[in-house]
Amino acid sequence: MATTVVLARRAHLVGRILSDRAVVARSCRRQVQTQSQVEETKDEITPVTEWVPHTGGKKSGRNFIDRMRCTAIGGSGGNGCVSFFRDVFVPRGPADGGDGGSGGDVWLEADSSETSLSCVKQWLKARPGSNGRGKSMHGGRGSDITIKVPQGTLVRQILVDNKEAQAEGPNPGLDRSSRFLADLETQMARRADDKASLFVHYPRWEDRNDLKGVRLPAEFKAFRWAMAHAPPLSADLTSHGQRVLVARGGLGGMGNPHFISTEDRQPHYALRGLAGQTRVLDLELKTIADVGLVGMPNAGKSTFLRAVSNAHPKVAAYPFTTLNPYIGTLTYDDAAQITMADIPGLVPGAHRNVGLGHAFLRHVERSRVLVFVVDVSRPEPWRDLQMLRDELDLYRSGLSARPSLVVCNKADAGDIARRNFEAWRLIAPDLNLVPVSAMLGKNIRKATHAVRQMLDSICVGRT
Repeated sequence: MATTVVLARRAHLVGRILSDRAVVARSCRRQVQTQSQVEETKDEITPVTEWVPHTGGKKSGRNFIDRMRCTAIGGSGGNGCVSFFRDVFVPRGPADGGDGGSGGDVWLEADSSETSLSCVKQWLKARPGSNGRGKSMHGGRGSDITIKVPQGTLVRQILVDNKEAQAEGPNPGLDRSSRFLADLETQMARRADDKASLFVHYPRWEDRNDLKGVRLPAEFKAFRWAMAHAPPLSADLTSHGQRVLVARGGLGGMGNPHFISTEDRQPHYALRGLAGQTRVLDLELKTIADVGLVGMPNAGKSTFLRAVSNAHPKVAAYPFTTLNPYIGTLTYDDAAQITMADIPGLVPGAHRNVGLGHAFLRHVERSRVLVFVVDVSRPEPWRDLQMLRDELDLYRSGLSARPSLVVCNKADAGDIARRNFEAWRLIAPDLNLVPVSAMLGKNIRKATHAVRQMLDSICVGRT
């Protein structure tokens, strides 16, 4: 017996040694084959000598959004519960179904830390309410969602006519959000007409329940009427923390105890929760700043803003370097602060959407003081100022009549700039001209104090 055990152990060890040797041999053969393949293909590989720039993918391009369209959907209300009390000695107890919870609301809130509408998604949907349960347990309310938007955001509701959308056929000239809203309102109207669809039934009681004499609760009717006659939404979020309700959550359904009557002591039906409010919104951002810098491309607006404030916009020697507004804070010696916005350059025909056009002219509307930055080294720079004022007036009448200052930038560009400035003072002696060199930081303090005096005079005039 002992001899048999010893032979079995020896056979097991010999088998393990042979298997390990086979594994090592296979790995060696694979390494040799790999090296031979590399040597064969080494001559066919050509090194890459040219650098290919990265295109950027989905995240490339402008991430500044100042106008967008989104759909806000309030959370649906939870369904009421059909339940009856049961106990050891109570086989057929009274109705004890709980009510469903109301759906969550959708809010928009102005936040001073946000600078773009890129933080807003196209679909804003709140959480639905929970369904009611037995033993009179009511469902929980759906959680609200609050979307942060920049200060100066205009919120407008887009109204869609269902009849017109249906008359245009299956492919109307509407966007996805508008078509979705039209289809949803049509479905809700059909569901409201069908009274049976407003109730949830006890299992196998759909055909046995008689709903003809059932009256809907007054709270339910009032909510439906308020949703059907809600006025169009329009709000202007200008201050930090200001909020607006854009989509109201649906009302939770009621349990079967609400329908107990003398004719039906044990109702086998409960009320469904109502769908939340759905609105298609148009969001438009109009930058709020005390001072707006207006000028032609490559006039030095970004350089001027870098010289007087804490902002660091991109600066380069080609036009249209600035593709979105930048806001900087200017701090004076007495700790007073003002905000200054760098608006992208305007070209002739901007009011007709030439160049960047309407994309950024809206950001000038809220500025209390306009600073026209003009390149004084160009031939006849006063014509550039006249063009800028004409474009502003064509976009919105009277916009150029606001208090303004003309900053003659690049005054260090030699005799040409000096002669143009002297000629300009002779042509328009009443015009407030300040020669500066934003790149070298010369005469910057005089320009900033002139802006401060204009703002102070506006505040005194209002009081």
